[in-house]
Amino acid sequence: MECQATAVMGPPGRVFYVSGQSVYVWTNTYARGSTPARSAVFRIPLDGSAPTALKTAGAPIDQFSFLESEDQHLNVLVRAQGRGDAMWAAEGSRGDTALLRVPLASFSDGRDGAPVEAYKRLPHPAGYTLQNRYIGNFLLYGAGDSWGRPKGEMQNLYAVRWDNNSAAQAVPLTHSVDRIEAMGQDAVIVGTQGRDLHFSSVELKQQAAFAHLYTRKDAAQGETRSHGFFYKPASEQEGVVGLPIVGAGRPGYHQLHQESAAVLYLKNSSLKLTELGALESKAGNVNDGCRASCVDWYGNSRPLFLKNRVFALMGYELVEGRIAGENISEVRRINYAPQTRVGIAK
Repeated sequence: MECQATAVMGPPGRVFYVSGQSVYVWTNTYARGSTPARSAVFRIPLDGSAPTALKTAGAPIDQFSFLESEDQHLNVLVRAQGRGDAMWAAEGSRGDTALLRVPLASFSDGRDGAPVEAYKRLPHPAGYTLQNRYIGNFLLYGAGDSWGRPKGEMQNLYAVRWDNNSAAQAVPLTHSVDRIEAMGQDAVIVGTQGRDLHFSSVELKQQAAFAHLYTRKDAAQGETRSHGFFYKPASEQEGVVGLPIVGAGRPGYHQLHQESAAVLYLKNSSLKLTELGALESKAGNVNDGCRASCVDWYGNSRPLFLKNRVFALMGYELVEGRIAGENISEVRRINYAPQTRVGIAK
């Protein structure tokens, strides 16, 4: 086998995004006080052609801040005092918020910078742990408290069309914005309010509009990282949502060393969410020091859909369920936890 590599030199770069055409690496100097971060974004084509770059200002929150759109533009949500997504940096981004939108043809040898008019100033939400996601023609973003103990503060979800110059729109919610996910062509926003976990469905047409609220009493997310969520569409208007959950009040950082208690499944019918039920864990917390399973590194609780079969992975437990009508019930389970061997001295 033969390998080829492309290398670029610049300041530290901890945020990267891979599109169908290129790898983008965002580099930035450390932002001190109210001084905006000086930054640059490198574009490394996947066809092996020469890399290009563009000087920029600020920094993205994480890889979800990027979209290479079909109209040959790069769209990036940036904050003035952002530091990228190195350890805990994404949770503490600060400062002015803007949408950077530049033609791919504007990338050059790195001497050129994005013009001021390429930055569209946006409202910046109060709080930290900013969540952002592109769904259809919309960039959605908002603030929550996904890594700390749930505070249950009401927040706005902000929606902005990246494909035109319309103003950003605020969609009031009764809970924090701890997760933003695509649900077909629309969106579902997950957050807390008090001791309860909330799911708000949002319709995305010419404008964004709140559609429906489902509340799970005395619960919190068991996994806040992106792979913890999955949506299985059945048609344009129907599908099934899956998300790991735990009891109310658990801080988000506990996901680094505690398994989820169950995986919750909701049915989506024209943006109305109803509960199908949950597949629960019976093994408790198993920690083998990351020899075979490591909740800290990558999280190991998630819903799984295989054709018409439904599973819940919770650490070493794999539980299969069956959806019949408006309910989900357990079919079988298996536990892969390491067995303790007892030796007899001779």
